Amino acid sequence: MAGNSEKEEFLNTTNGNGLQPLIDEPTKPEPLQNSTYCMWTLFLSVSSVMMSTGIAVGSINSSMAILSTFYNETYTARYNETYTDEQNTFLIALTVSLMLAGGCLGAVSIQVILHFFSRKNSMILMNLTNIVSVLVLCLGGRLIPSYEAVIAGRFIMGLFSGFGMNLIPIVVSEISAFERQAFYLSLIGVNLSFGGLFGLVLGFKEVLGTMELWPVLLSVSAVPSLVYIAVSPWLPETPSYLLKLGRHEDAKSTLKKLREDVSEVELKRAITMLESENSSFGSSKEVTMQEIIHPPYFRQLMIVIMLFIQAQLCGINGIGMYTNKIFQKAGFDSANEANIASTIVYTLQFLVALVGSGAVDRYGPRMLNIISSAVMSGSLIVLTISLATYEYCQPMAYVSVAAVAIYVLSWACGLNLTLFPMLGAFTDEATRGACFTIGGVIFWIFSWFVSFIQLYLLELLKSFAFLPWAIFNAFFLVYVIIFIPETKGVSPSAIIAHIRGTREDLTHPVVVTDIPMKTISLSTPLTQEEE
Repeated sequence: MAGNSEKEEFLNTTNGNGLQPLIDEPTKPEPLQNSTYCMWTLFLSVSSVMMSTGIAVGSINSSMAILSTFYNETYTARYNETYTDEQNTFLIALTVSLMLAGGCLGAVSIQVILHFFSRKNSMILMNLTNIVSVLVLCLGGRLIPSYEAVIAGRFIMGLFSGFGMNLIPIVVSEISAFERQAFYLSLIGVNLSFGGLFGLVLGFKEVLGTMELWPVLLSVSAVPSLVYIAVSPWLPETPSYLLKLGRHEDAKSTLKKLREDVSEVELKRAITMLESENSSFGSSKEVTMQEIIHPPYFRQLMIVIMLFIQAQLCGINGIGMYTNKIFQKAGFDSANEANIASTIVYTLQFLVALVGSGAVDRYGPRMLNIISSAVMSGSLIVLTISLATYEYCQPMAYVSVAAVAIYVLSWACGLNLTLFPMLGAFTDEATRGACFTIGGVIFWIFSWFVSFIQLYLLELLKSFAFLPWAIFNAFFLVYVIIFIPETKGVSPSAIIAHIRGTREDLTHPVVVTDIPMKTISLSTPLTQEEE
C-alpha cells in the first residue's frame, strides 16, 4: 500500500509521464499582457509602414491615367512634341516596376542598417525615407515639373516599403507579449488593406483624383510616417535590444511600461527569459548570411522563403490587377461602374481582415493559412470554369464576380494576416535579420514576376489564365499541412528547437508566455522504450 501511495504521488508530481513540471500547477501565474502604452506603440509602429505602403499603392494605381497625361504634357513642353504610345507604356511601366526594385534593395539593406542603428532609430530612418520619397515625387514632379522625379520618388518609396516590411515583424516580436504577437503581426495585413482601400477612394475624381490635386493625393501616404516621427521621442527601444547593449536596468524599466500590472517577480522572470532567448543556442550574436544557409539554420531559412513565395504565388497581385476587367465582363459596362464594384470588394476585404485578425489570435496562423489556401484554390477553379463558359451561359459571368469576391476575401482573412505571425514564430532574434533579408528579396522578385507574367498568361491561356495560381495554392496547402508545425501556444524556443531538430525541447514541457507559464509540448513525450 505504501509503495502504491508513493507511486501515485510520483505520477501526480510528474504529470503522469515521469517528467517533472517546471512550475507547480497551483502557482502558475497568468501570461503577461500588453499595457495601453505598448498597444499604442505597436499600432503606431505598424501603421507608419504598412498603412503608408497601402495608401501609396492604392493612390498610385488609381492615378495612373492622370500621371500618363502629366508625363505627356511634361514631355511635350520640354521637347515640343508629343511622345509615342510606346514611350508612354515604358514610362508607366518604369513608374510601377521601380517601386519593386526599390523594395528588393530595401529588403537587402535591413541587416546592414540594423547593425549600425537601434530598432527605434531604424524606424525613424525608415519613416524619414518615406517622407523624402513623397517630397521628391510630389514637389519635384510638380514644381520642376519632371516625370523623372516621380519615377525616382517611387524607387525611394520602394526602399521604404522593402525595409519596413522586414523591420516591422522584428519590432513587434521584440515589444509585444508573446501570446499577443500573432494578433499584432496580423495587423500588418489589416493596415495594408485599409491603406489600399483609402488610397483607392482618394483616387476618385470627386475626391483628389484630378490633374490639379494629384500631388496632394500622392502625398497622403506620408501622413502615418509624419505621425510616427512626431511621437517618436515618447516611444521606447525594444527590451531585447537594450539587453544586448548590457543596459539591464533600462530594459527592465522599459518592459515594466510595456506590460500591464506586472509585479517585480514577473518582471525579473521576463528579463531572465529575454536574456535566455538572447543567448539561446550558444550565442546572442546575429547569424550571418553565410551561416544561415548551413545547418542548423537552413530549415528555418527554407520555411521563411516558402512562406514569402506563398504570399506571391497565391496570385493576389495577378488577380487584383484585373478585377475591373472581370467585372466589366459581368455586365459593369463603364470603367466607373467597374471601379465602384472593385471598391465594394476591397471594402469588404478590409472589414474581413479586421475581423480575421481576432481569428488569428484565437485559432492560430497555421490553421487560417490552411483554410485560406483551400478556399482560394477552389475559388480560382470556379473562376476558370465561369470565364470559360460565360459566353454560352450568361449567369456564369456573375459566378465569376462571386469567385473573385470569395478569393479576395479568403486572402484578406487568411494569407494576408498569417504571413508575418508565421514568419515571427519560425525565426528568433539571431536568425531574423538574415532570414528576412534573403526572404524579403525573394518576396519582391516574385511580386514583380506575378505582376509581369499575368499579362502573358491572359494572352496565352485566355480563360485559363488564373488556373496556375489555383495549382500553386493547392501545392502550398499540402506543404503547410506536412512541413509547417503548429505555433499557437508554443514558446519561441520550443518552435526553433523543433525546426532545428533539438530533441530536448520536444520531450519536455515548455513554458509559454512572455515567459510562458503553461506546460505544453510540440509532440507527445517519448515513452521509456523510445528513450
